[in-house]
Order: sequence, then C-alpha cells, then structure tokens
Amino acid sequence: MLRALVYLDLLLLAGLLLCARRTAPGDVSAPVIAGLAGAGAILAIAQLVVTALAMTGGDTAVLDAPMLRFIAFETSAGLSAIVRFLCLAAMAMLAARTARTRVPHTVLALAALGSLAWTGHAGASEGTTGTLHRASDILHLIAASAWLGTLVLLFLALARSRTATSDLIAALRRFAVTGTLIVGTLLVTGAVNLWAIAGLDSLPELAASDYGRVLGLKLMLFAAMLGFAGFNRWRLTPRLETASQSAMGGLRASVTLETLFAIGVILAVALLGTLSPNG
Repeated sequence: MLRALVYLDLLLLAGLLLCARRTAPGDVSAPVIAGLAGAGAILAIAQLVVTALAMTGGDTAVLDAPMLRFIAFETSAGLSAIVRFLCLAAMAMLAARTARTRVPHTVLALAALGSLAWTGHAGASEGTTGTLHRASDILHLIAASAWLGTLVLLFLALARSRTATSDLIAALRRFAVTGTLIVGTLLVTGAVNLWAIAGLDSLPELAASDYGRVLGLKLMLFAAMLGFAGFNRWRLTPRLETASQSAMGGLRASVTLETLFAIGVILAVALLGTLSPNG
C-alpha cells in the first residue's frame, strides 16, 4: 500500500504540473502542489524506514547510526528515498512561498518521480542493461504522469462545467495529438522494461507466475484505458464540438472510468515491483 501511495502521489504531482493549461484546461493551485509535495516527502521517509526494517529483518536492535547511514547513502533504495525527500521538501516550501512560475516546481517533481527508477526491478539492474532499463523507466513514468494529470484535470473541468467551453474543446484537441505520443512512449518503454526484467526467452514461464498474472491485469486495464481514450477522441469530442449535451454526459462517464482504470494500473505497477519475474 505504501508503495502504491508513493507512485500515485508522484505521478499525480508531476502530471498536474506538466499538463495544466497544456493538454488539459484549468490550473493547479499552489496549496495543492504544496500538499502533494509535503505528503510525498512524508511518504519518502516512511518508505526509507520500511526499507531499513526489511533489510534488517525487522530487528530494530541493529539499526544503529552506522547501519542507518549505510542504508540511506550506500543503497539505491536509500539514496532514491533521500533524493525524493529533498526534492519534495524543497518543492513544498517553494510552492508555499510563491506561485509565480511553475518551472522549478515541475523540475523538482520530475526529479522526484524519476528517482523511482532506482527502486524495484530497475534499481536492481546492472551494467548497460541497467542504465537502459532506468532510462526507459523514467520515460515510462513521465508519460504515465502526463496521462494521469490530463485525466484528473479533465475530470475536474467536466465536473465544473455543464456545457462544452472553448477551453475544454481546445484542450481535447491538443490531447488528441499529445495522447498519441504518450501511448507510443508507454508501449515502447513498457516493452524495453519487460525485456530488461525477464528477457524474451522467459516469457512463457513468466505468464504462469504471479508476476505474469499481475502484468496481464495491468495490460488489460491499459487496454481498457486505450479503448475509452479512442472513444473520447473519435466519437465524443467531434460530437462535443457540435454542442451535443449527451456528449458532455458521455465524456464525464468515460473520463471517470478511464481515471479509475489508471488508478488500477498504478496499483498493479506498485505490486509488480515487489514480485519476482522468476516465480
């Protein structure tokens, strides 16, 4: 659950900052940014504590100062949590003081999100394969955050409006183009990540493992998201441009379901990071 909360917080934070007034109408307020960043900083510390307990088998007696320094500064999981905490703490303070520019907020949010590539399977990869895996994982996370951020902003815009505004229609048109790039990035980086984790020769055995079953669930949820996204783009958006009220209701329902499926994907991803692809 902790891992899922970390993913959800960071993906939402980065996605809202990347997509506000770009692929979706509406903006995100400084208090929301500060709140998500503050929550993420707390979660980073909690995750570091859980990691320390897991590495010592739950024996708090051996968690002395040297052991804590080793875990925090000489393991990939520890360093990732420290970097994440520093980025998010700085971001929370910055957002609380000024909302004039979002560039520093976005850079810090992406750095915090990218630090997740040094946890789970990507963090355990070594050599050239490990470098490629982590780079692919970072791109995968950024693309996923853009999709989630757009969905949440669209959901809020649709909840506030009874009619299709020009801002909403313009945002849907922009997302039609950006969404293609997002989906393409997710497919390519997802394939690279699967190759780096399991290899091509192990795919038959992977399908019969717990990892393979959760991965299959994730892919089904992703396919459902694609279906709703395609329906929105090619059926509902054109009808929305003709001021169809039924299209507004359909779009609200579709975006709501797509957002719920996105949360399901995040839960599956969090679980996959704890499972072995070898069974």
